[in-house]
Amino acid sequence: MLVKRWNIFSFVLLGIFLILIIPVSPRYVVTLITSIIIFSIYVSSANLLTGYAGLISLGQAMFWGSAAYMVAILSTRGIVKNFYLLLLICILTVMIISAGFGALAVRVKKLYFMILTFAFGHVIWSLAMYSLQPITYGFDGIRNILRPDLGLPLSMENNLNFYYFVLVVGALCFFILYLMIKSPFGHALIGIRDNEHRMIALGHNTFLYKYLCYIISAIIAGVGGLLFAFFNGYVNPSELHWLWSGDALMMMFIGGIGTFWGPALGALVYTGLRYWVSAYTMYWFGIEGIIFILVVLFFRGGVAGFLTDLQRRLER
Repeated sequence: MLVKRWNIFSFVLLGIFLILIIPVSPRYVVTLITSIIIFSIYVSSANLLTGYAGLISLGQAMFWGSAAYMVAILSTRGIVKNFYLLLLICILTVMIISAGFGALAVRVKKLYFMILTFAFGHVIWSLAMYSLQPITYGFDGIRNILRPDLGLPLSMENNLNFYYFVLVVGALCFFILYLMIKSPFGHALIGIRDNEHRMIALGHNTFLYKYLCYIISAIIAGVGGLLFAFFNGYVNPSELHWLWSGDALMMMFIGGIGTFWGPALGALVYTGLRYWVSAYTMYWFGIEGIIFILVVLFFRGGVAGFLTDLQRRLER
């Protein structure tokens, strides 16, 4: 009972912090938390695929980057001005890409899946970097992406309004993920992760489960990419690179792989430390590697695992 009350209290406290405290904070804090929420959405897509289905992907960035580029190309050239139509186009784009690549990728297992997703992601990155350079502007990327017009009497150019918009989208994404994880579909994914042969013996179509999971995770990553394009106002090929997929895995491991709040905690720790350390030294990537090594060696459950162990001790 004590733990349950503590969970409710923590959730209420988080809501108060995000809705009431952050808006009255300095501008840089609002900007930082906005980026953390966007990254949380992206990492949650990787967590659904890796943490719950057991599929380690090095190509998650291609969905994030594809959606970001669709926003950049269509909005800066005035081809599509309606935000809701742009959202639909981005979702359809990542669905088509993931449906095509997923049909091949989920047929293989473990290391081969990781290699295939890496190869797919590299193909998309190469297209944006070289083949489609007249459209994507190659390494220079696309600048001057304006904030979306939601058709509301609120300007998204205002950082606080945009923060609330990102907060609502993030809450919806996590709510949908929560319902999915707690559904029979989510339990089936966990069963496939733990023992796929047993799930096949029980009559489950494991290919279909993994295929749908791959597409859903792509859509969630695409939503994150769309928000990032509007937030950053600039998109370049690094958003498609496999290193950004690696960053998603790193945030996931730091936060806690296969846990619901792991992506948010990982994005918070990773982004917060990066912001703080970068203010003192230019060697952030080395420190990032050290942090990851320490997590793997001593905190394999990540931040969420540590909090779960603490909760269990309180129950005793």
